[in-house]
Amino acid sequence: MESPNRFLVASGNFFFKIRNGLFPLMYLALLLIARPSVLFGSPVANALVLGLGAVLAVAGEFLRCLTIGYEYIHRGGRDGKVYADFLVKGGVYAHTRNPMYVGNCLIAIGLILYSGAPFAMLVLIPFFLFVYVSITSAEEAYLSGRFGDDYRDYCGRVNRYLPPPVALYRELSVLTYDRKKALLKEYGTLWVVGMGLTGLPWWRMYHLEGAAPAGAAAPLFLGLFALLLVSWGTVRFLKKTKRLSADPSMFSKHR
Repeated sequence: MESPNRFLVASGNFFFKIRNGLFPLMYLALLLIARPSVLFGSPVANALVLGLGAVLAVAGEFLRCLTIGYEYIHRGGRDGKVYADFLVKGGVYAHTRNPMYVGNCLIAIGLILYSGAPFAMLVLIPFFLFVYVSITSAEEAYLSGRFGDDYRDYCGRVNRYLPPPVALYRELSVLTYDRKKALLKEYGTLWVVGMGLTGLPWWRMYHLEGAAPAGAAAPLFLGLFALLLVSWGTVRFLKKTKRLSADPSMFSKHR
């Protein structure tokens, strides 16, 4: 394992502390400042980029759900700092050390591409990559210091970001997936991704085609928003009233 870059570690600790407020702010800035266009002046190329964005966003959400459903971590740190009681090395973590951050990156990049806004692509994609690489570096520095040889041995065996697909499939095919746990922990992010994939087409329509077509399509999009909101509220109600709960023993405390 290489020595951590001090600049990346310091940056990662900063972004880790403010990340919950940072990302909604960046997405809001995208909507207010950036403007979509027909990319490369070609409807075909534009459709390919938008389609790629949608696929990446869905793939990122799928990876997050997959990770949580097998072996979950309590991420959030302590007092705004990276923290872990013990290492999680099973499930998806047996083949990639940072599946949740890979999922987050895919969602962020996917939604930015899906916006069709060149300015956002040029500015926000490099920014999000830097944020997640730096947070990963900060976590690695912390975990290496806390768990020593156990963590360094884990790093020597497991890829930092991308899992080997065949080995991952073999590993997960013999494990039990907990759908209820994944839904309870991920319904908020599922809602955000759903809102992005639903709202950005209307946002593009407003800027590219004008207020009249966007206004005519508004009832359809508002209906989809309402459906997503009702779904989110239903899961949240079931969770808060304990009508839907997961086995606490299924959760591992990590970082």
